Amino acid sequence: MKKLTEDDFQDVKEDLKHGRISPDMIRFGLGAFMLFSAIAVGVAYMGVAASNTTIGWGNLSVFWRTIFKLEAIMFIIQLILIIFMKGKSNWSQILLNVSYVVYTYKLVLDPFVAIAVFAMDRDEYEVYAPIILMIIILGLILELYLIRRLFKKLKTSGIGEKKNEETKDRAYLVYLIPMLFLLTSITGYVISHSLLGEMDILAMIGICTLLLTLILIGTIEYVIGAYCVIRFPSFRVNPPTEKNRSMH
Repeated sequence: MKKLTEDDFQDVKEDLKHGRISPDMIRFGLGAFMLFSAIAVGVAYMGVAASNTTIGWGNLSVFWRTIFKLEAIMFIIQLILIIFMKGKSNWSQILLNVSYVVYTYKLVLDPFVAIAVFAMDRDEYEVYAPIILMIIILGLILELYLIRRLFKKLKTSGIGEKKNEETKDRAYLVYLIPMLFLLTSITGYVISHSLLGEMDILAMIGICTLLLTLILIGTIEYVIGAYCVIRFPSFRVNPPTEKNRSMH
């Protein structure tokens, strides 16, 4: 297999400047992610702190208290990134791209936090926790497989073939965010009206698993973008001049 070079990622270079992984679009995406996560985690926290629940903050384990505290810290960091990181310098661009990957992964995990809280409130946490954990582990395996598969394909296929594959992948990304909010709205309506009876938690797990799969597939583009800005200085917003590049 050949060694990957900048030539294998020229289309990514364009997207880093003016496409979906440009600094401005990343900041917009982080804002959308923050809104969705705020809803999911907010619902989970209300399930813990509300007076009509059987949980209560004082009854939470150390693990779950730590989860909620980390959520608050990551929310603050996300807000700082959106407001102050403009992506005008190389280090801020790298930070934005890496953060985009991290917060996309957080996005797919947050609904499962809410599901776990609902299960706790019904005293069914021990029933659903292994299922949730298994789904997250399988999601991690899927993501690692997709990343490995993409890099392997880049090393064995031509640039033209690679672009055709990425064009197909991007076509579905256009529908991903609207689908995300649509499914969230439907799920909220179904749960609030108890339309599924005792099957609502299982239905939520199914919907969140579907979202997890779709988002993990789309996240590959963000992973490649972060990889390129870290590895190739010429892909950054302030690339080195030809003179400086020749010195290296």
